[in-house]
Amino acid sequence: MRKKLKRTLGLYSATMMSVGSMVGGAIFVLAGTVFKMAGPSATLAILLAGIATFLTSLSFAEFSTFIPEAGGGYSYVRAIFGNKFVGFFTGWSLWIAYTLSAALFAIGFGTFFHYFIPFIPDTIGSVILIFLISFNQIKGIKNSAVLENIIVTSYVSVLIAYMIYGMKFSNLTNVTPFFSHGTVATFQAVSILYMTYIGFDSVTTLGEEVKNPKKTLPLAIVISMVIVLVVKTGVFFVGSSLINVQSITAQNAGSFMLNTAKFISGPIGGYIFAGAGLLATLSCMDTSLLASSRTSFALSRDKRLPYFFQSINPKTQSPIFSIVISTLIVFFATITQNVEQISIIASALTLTGYALINLALLYSRKRNLNTQKGFKVPLYPYIPVFAIVFNVLMFIVVIYTDKIALGFVIALSAIGIVYYLLSPKLKTAPKGISNEPLPFLKAKNVSDNFKVLSVVEDEAGDQSLLNFAFDISHGNVVPIGIVDVPDIVKDKDNYEILRKSVEKFERIRKYVSDFGNEKNTKIDLNVILSKDREKIVDKFAIENKIDMIFMGWKEESEKTFSKWERKILEKSPVDVGIMKFTGNQFKRILFPYSGSVYSQMAATAVKRIANAYPDAKITILKITSEDDEKEIEEYKKVLSDVLDSLKINGEILIEHSPSSWQKIVELSKDYDLIVIGISTDWNIGDSLLGLKTDLIFEQAQSSVLVVRAFHGAFHNQSIRKIFEFIKKFSP
Repeated sequence: MRKKLKRTLGLYSATMMSVGSMVGGAIFVLAGTVFKMAGPSATLAILLAGIATFLTSLSFAEFSTFIPEAGGGYSYVRAIFGNKFVGFFTGWSLWIAYTLSAALFAIGFGTFFHYFIPFIPDTIGSVILIFLISFNQIKGIKNSAVLENIIVTSYVSVLIAYMIYGMKFSNLTNVTPFFSHGTVATFQAVSILYMTYIGFDSVTTLGEEVKNPKKTLPLAIVISMVIVLVVKTGVFFVGSSLINVQSITAQNAGSFMLNTAKFISGPIGGYIFAGAGLLATLSCMDTSLLASSRTSFALSRDKRLPYFFQSINPKTQSPIFSIVISTLIVFFATITQNVEQISIIASALTLTGYALINLALLYSRKRNLNTQKGFKVPLYPYIPVFAIVFNVLMFIVVIYTDKIALGFVIALSAIGIVYYLLSPKLKTAPKGISNEPLPFLKAKNVSDNFKVLSVVEDEAGDQSLLNFAFDISHGNVVPIGIVDVPDIVKDKDNYEILRKSVEKFERIRKYVSDFGNEKNTKIDLNVILSKDREKIVDKFAIENKIDMIFMGWKEESEKTFSKWERKILEKSPVDVGIMKFTGNQFKRILFPYSGSVYSQMAATAVKRIANAYPDAKITILKITSEDDEKEIEEYKKVLSDVLDSLKINGEILIEHSPSSWQKIVELSKDYDLIVIGISTDWNIGDSLLGLKTDLIFEQAQSSVLVVRAFHGAFHNQSIRKIFEFIKKFSP
């Protein structure tokens, strides 16, 4: 199911979100650094950066009128160019840029926090903010919106008062010569300050959480840009006219603006300004982390990042894993306390994303993709063309300033490219401008040469298991029984357990032989003694060229699947099926189809079952989170194509429900069998991935079959070991 977010933000909240992340970074974090770099001309740099960003913001404003999705700039490029490399790389660049920006603001917060409480180091203050903001966002976007409105209104008022009052103390001799460090330094400052304006596109990443986004987002972007241009330029000019910027050193750069406030109002002014700095950096951190998590959420929803990035908390409707992972990246970047290099890396990646977004606008106009009424970029095509040229030039300037930062930009880009090349490719993209909301299914041809390894160990339940395995494999079934052997047979009790187990399988061997005689097929039971049943099953499957391992479900422990069943599901090098039997008649079969790679691969098993039971009727189910007629019609079209691809006797069922698993359980009373494709590619429980297979197994009134289809890339053991090693260090 395509996950969606709840619309709760109005115009004021959207504008404050945008203003909140654009004001604080330049004034409270980078002002001293850029004045040290460019001298008084840093005021011109902040103005030029704002004007140039305003041009790019117009492209965002137009896109927001007809692609109001979570993911902002990434979603726009993906919708125009498809779910291919350009779209992915835009999202990858912006995701990292937003995350590093959040780290930059956390560092600034730590400085002001230390000003109020000197005995707490800057880094500790930064870490406190990171986890407070993360916790607040996990609780839901509405909490962030209310917090943002209060905070931004408060500190913008302080900055306006600073500009007005500070003019009384300004001395123009402090801003001469204006280009004291040369024009090249001015443009270097422009390239760094450019990333402090990313607030306007941060709000577009919340496109699915804004009320009436086609009108609200363009207005919020334009209004916020005007407010921020005036405030930033005014504060920079006043600040540089109060204290000569030539006095700035590497040690006091972070407190330059704070010192100007103390200059005009003494200690009280310092504390007021520091308080505004706390609020501003908190606000910027909040918005940047929001943008980061929503971008990774959108990438995951388009199957460009692992599935767990799109997991939504059912109570707060927030993408919890995206928030947590972004938080961890912010944490590690923050503890470096390297403001200049973090800002350069974030700027370079932001400039890359912006250039591609303006390019996407040119392409969309050329293809006439935006046919809706609403805001359009004026003076087309000159504005987007100029924005592309400016972004490219600024990228060159910013990476020229620091070779170490350049190395990180190259490394991060390379990681993204390698990940894209190694990740599985989609046949079609998820919903965009002209793409369907579900990927089309291209079912594999089902041949009779299908070999099933049936794990038998229950005398009472093996008949249903063998019958089903025999039917779907057309008699090509290989039963196997495993006698668990302890490392050392220490005492009489252990010996008795082992002896009884061997005797049990001798009885099963006779039953299997009789079963084969009934089917006019020679079937032998393979009984193996082993100390490691998971390894022996995998080894047997490979040596005997097995296509699927098939097991019966037994409700024996607190967890739905036993430890060894979970290992088989996660690591086995062939397809795996586990089935709960409530009957042996399969006339009505329900197949929930989400369009995911695992759902598509499970469709092959559905087709095989349909061939084994030609009188059965297959119902393909799609559960929607919203009762949207247009979307439902799109689903019907795709699901009709799924039926055609499978070439089976079936029908389509579309149901509306906020809970997929509960709807499936509710429907189970009307069916004989439910077939579910599941994912265990990164060793994460099904209950965390949205479709709670364990609860369906326990509560469904029909038989249930879960199919984990083997995928070479997802189940590659080397990749899994690396991931599991990293996972040990995560919370």
